[in-house]
Amino acid sequence: MSSNKENIITALQFMPPSQAHCFEDGLRGEEHRYFEDIADKLARIINSAPSIYETDELGEEVKPVLHYFYGNVDIYITEIDRSDTNRLFGYTSLGMGYLEFGEIHTTPIFQQLPLLNLDFNFTPKTIREYRKLHT
Repeated sequence: MSSNKENIITALQFMPPSQAHCFEDGLRGEEHRYFEDIADKLARIINSAPSIYETDELGEEVKPVLHYFYGNVDIYITEIDRSDTNRLFGYTSLGMGYLEFGEIHTTPIFQQLPLLNLDFNFTPKTIREYRKLHT
């Protein structure tokens, strides 16, 4: 699979700055093919993700498309605003035993949690299943 520049740009937009920096280093290194494949995979997921309000009728049966994590923090993204990639919708757990849903803006989250990571190997389950894990 051959990555193109557009896929790399798309993938980098959804990574916290520190992770994006490391990812860019990987793209320039010996294992660049691995990083290009990850960029292609992420771009496909992001480009086919539901838009805001598109999954409302699914309730807790919705499956997230992206997952961010750090320590006991988990953020599950279920919808992406096509006009503003900083505005997402999903569920967040701060490790206190519950998932909270709502709008998620990446800029402040990336600033407040600089070690947050985008999960490159995420296999989605339903929010109902994640809720059981976080209680």
